[in-house]
Amino acid sequence: MSDTPTAKTPGYHRLLLGLFCGINAALLFLFLLHLPVGLDTLELAFRGWAQARPRIDIVAGLVVALAAIGYFGLARLGPALKTRLVYSGGPYAHPGHEAFYSLKEPPFDRKPLLRRYPEIKDSAYSPEVQYRTFRRLLDKHAAVDVIGGSVAGWHVLRDLYLAALLFLAGFLLSWPLNGEVNPALALSYMFVFGAQALFLMFSARGAGRRLVQNVLMVELGLDKADAGKEKKKKF
Repeated sequence: MSDTPTAKTPGYHRLLLGLFCGINAALLFLFLLHLPVGLDTLELAFRGWAQARPRIDIVAGLVVALAAIGYFGLARLGPALKTRLVYSGGPYAHPGHEAFYSLKEPPFDRKPLLRRYPEIKDSAYSPEVQYRTFRRLLDKHAAVDVIGGSVAGWHVLRDLYLAALLFLAGFLLSWPLNGEVNPALALSYMFVFGAQALFLMFSARGAGRRLVQNVLMVELGLDKADAGKEKKKKF
């Protein structure tokens, strides 16, 4: 269920993912040392490295390993599995499976597309047929700038969300093992890890939905201004 054309991961994508994993590793490092969030406390932790052995060595090793798993492990996951993890709603969760017919109406009329691709109606709006048609259109318009930008945005947000999910899981697993930590401090970290995971989840899902809509708009020959006019005509 690969929903985007296969291409080499851009350098900025790897850079953003690396920075994100590094920041989250630093946050988890501070939590495991019972320290509050902040650059000053991180600097103090490294200054007191010699006095904190061996615990700080173990903690540093764990968070570096988790960051490496997040950075290199995500590169090895297939796009189909990544999509399933983002939507977590079964094999038909991605909006490409309801690109041409769904309860959520896009800001343009999809009827011309249904007339252009009658196999969708002939299959009783089968999710697989809708997705296969969407994939064909995505490959057809992959060179269009707006589609390329949509694909890039979807890839970045998808991978950042999965990295956030990994660190949230690491935090939740380490919390019971780190029983001496102050509950108020633990809750502040819970807010950070949880809030970023939720924000990136909604952002990634929105990027996937916009990708589908942009592909259909390009196929219809519409731009955003035209789409807005189409929407107004319906009311």
